[in-house]
Amino acid sequence: MIGGCSVPFPQLFTSAPTTNIFLFFSNLCRNIHFHLFTVSTFSSTTRASPRPINTQATMSSKPQQELAVPSRLPDPVLIIVMGPASCGKSTVGQDVADHFHIPFVDGDSLHPKSNIAKMSSGTPLTDEDRLPWLALIRSTAERMCKEQSDEAGGKTRNEEDGGLGRTGVVIACSALKKWYRDILRGVVKADPPPAEDLHEALPDNAQHPATSSLKTYFVYCYGTPELLKQRIAARKGHFFSQTMLDSQLAVLEDPSGEEDVTVANIDGTKEEVGERAVSGMKKLLGIN
Repeated sequence: MIGGCSVPFPQLFTSAPTTNIFLFFSNLCRNIHFHLFTVSTFSSTTRASPRPINTQATMSSKPQQELAVPSRLPDPVLIIVMGPASCGKSTVGQDVADHFHIPFVDGDSLHPKSNIAKMSSGTPLTDEDRLPWLALIRSTAERMCKEQSDEAGGKTRNEEDGGLGRTGVVIACSALKKWYRDILRGVVKADPPPAEDLHEALPDNAQHPATSSLKTYFVYCYGTPELLKQRIAARKGHFFSQTMLDSQLAVLEDPSGEEDVTVANIDGTKEEVGERAVSGMKKLLGIN
């Protein structure tokens, strides 16, 4: 058992739609990450450039074919459910995953060991720290898609049966900056962390970067600042403050209008918001 998740390590990268990967590490990283985000983002806004590292980094020469879904099959899909704190990314992400019968992963569970160590010591993450983590999110999604394909013999639940007609994964990740989203899209090329920096529960070859075949979509969980602050105020015993939310909103680069992005207004019931997210994704995917 991993932090309340009863799924053993070998099954964490299967196509089970409701699997919450590394639940313990997800909660730990999310709490520390949120707490340190304020310091990190305030310091980053004072830099001369919003991209303090080399965004032209190229993919490594490491073998990639082991991650890719066979070319005879439809390209796999990565759905990122994004937004600031208290927007309900994990809840919406699980709803979308359940609807399309594909796995859901909390992106915070994929932080490399070096990031966890920095956050645990009170050191804010830099954009350079986030780059390999975001690359790992992308490569993890493609690996899981390939495993779905292998296990199902290349067959997937078709659209008429409520599926995607292809393999896919839903991952919750704040993805506040366009540059972060471009890494997740594969536009900004980057390598995942080296093998020695990966958590032991990850596959031995998890350091290999994703191929270009992974199509990426975004569900932006939008809420007004007032609504987000109301949600934070309603959280009992939660340390995340309105000031920390303000810091996230200050660096949020609205993805509305970007390619392959749907916006789900979070003002409503859980069911209503989930339906908006699913409906928006169906339109992007051309599913009736």
